[in-house]
Amino acid sequence: MNLSRTTKKVIAVDFDDVLMHFNTSFLTFHNRLFGTNLVYENLTRYDDWEVVYGCDKQTMAERAKHFYHSPDHMLVPPVSGAVEAIKLLSETYSLQIVTSRPDSTRSPTLKWLDNHFPSLFHDFHFTNIYAGALNVKPKPKSEVCREIGAVLLIDDAMKHARDVAESGIPALLPDRPWNQEGEPSGVHRVHSWEEIVKWVHENV
Repeated sequence: MNLSRTTKKVIAVDFDDVLMHFNTSFLTFHNRLFGTNLVYENLTRYDDWEVVYGCDKQTMAERAKHFYHSPDHMLVPPVSGAVEAIKLLSETYSLQIVTSRPDSTRSPTLKWLDNHFPSLFHDFHFTNIYAGALNVKPKPKSEVCREIGAVLLIDDAMKHARDVAESGIPALLPDRPWNQEGEPSGVHRVHSWEEIVKWVHENV
């Protein structure tokens, strides 16, 4: 569903590793195609492609593009508890996807969402942060959140959570191996979708 206006409070929701269990499945895909032996616990440094994957950002973007448009992408499961939580939150809030994915992934991303979260999101925003192309200008998530009037961001990347919190919008940070640094003001660590729902109902 994509409506131009809503009277509900807006919650911005990241996609990868918040809704979709991306990294676990991508690691399996990457190991199979590129001969690596990576495990989930290796992912302790967000965005440090050379250390984690042994390649630069451009190469990583090309490999991710291959994954987005492969049959493997549609087989990735949702994060535990996400489906039930999103159904519940959508009854009260306008939920909008704000993802770092490039706009070129819109079709496979929306296809996956329609399969697992049909008609539960009000709008979709692709910020192109991981476009991997010099001619595509990325957009900070804080800017998108301000534009859509979001009262909260749910995101597993500390840099996005911090950026949005510094703009005056609180952020929930699902606990992941790559975001273990201390939480700055306005960023609240959570460990499950059940905890997210509880926090939202008590604070939003």
